Amino acid sequence: MRVRGYAPATPCWSVLSSGDAAAATRFYCELFGWTAEPAEDGTTTFLLHGLAVAGLAPAPGGRAAWLTYVSTEDVEATAALVTAAGGTVLQPPADLAGRGRAALFVDPASAVFGAWQRGRFAGAQVANESFAICWSETVTRDIAGAAEFYGKVFGWTEQQGTAVEEHEYHEWISTNRVVGGMSPMGEQYPPETPQHWRTIFAIDDCAGFVARAQELGGRVLAGPIDAGIGFAAQVMDPTGGMFLAIDMLPELRDLLG
Repeated sequence: MRVRGYAPATPCWSVLSSGDAAAATRFYCELFGWTAEPAEDGTTTFLLHGLAVAGLAPAPGGRAAWLTYVSTEDVEATAALVTAAGGTVLQPPADLAGRGRAALFVDPASAVFGAWQRGRFAGAQVANESFAICWSETVTRDIAGAAEFYGKVFGWTEQQGTAVEEHEYHEWISTNRVVGGMSPMGEQYPPETPQHWRTIFAIDDCAGFVARAQELGGRVLAGPIDAGIGFAAQVMDPTGGMFLAIDMLPELRDLLG
């Protein structure tokens, strides 16, 4: 689905931070059918149908991770709210060659996320279709703490999710719209797993997808599993970046579109 802009306090852009940009580019382009458009600053924009779908930033020596950016009308004001709410500014607001202003933060549970103030670029230009991002969620051991923090920063409230009644799930609400989710970390997560933001991609044929991911050097951490809203798999790319992929039930995909 073509996206032309994002309301404030909405996840709008995801960037893979990776220590091996070349290997990451090969993997995702072959897995998702993306093309890569490198920029002079060393970053890369991944394209689907010629439209920006996700980003890549080199991080030599760093741990690979997908990072979620949330739209804001004033990134400096957002940074102040993060600090006041008990979070930390990891990278202060900076101008990105007129494309926008961005900053990276760490919430009190050590999950990293960003804020994006649009310039020429508003965020992902395609979403909620196969091989594009369809959802972003906080994965945390402290639901109440996360709800308090993000409520202060973005004005979000949280409600119990209703899509899968047998699993606990929470949804982020901004001005009466569901904009993302919050998943509790249960016993299925090893104690050393850090709390984080998770990027989720829509796919077709989960079994075929995980087989292809393995052929390309990825590691399947879980799945395919019946997630109640479709079959899903958690995958680690060859550089260590983790993401979730889901072949969503048709009726739910229609709602997203």
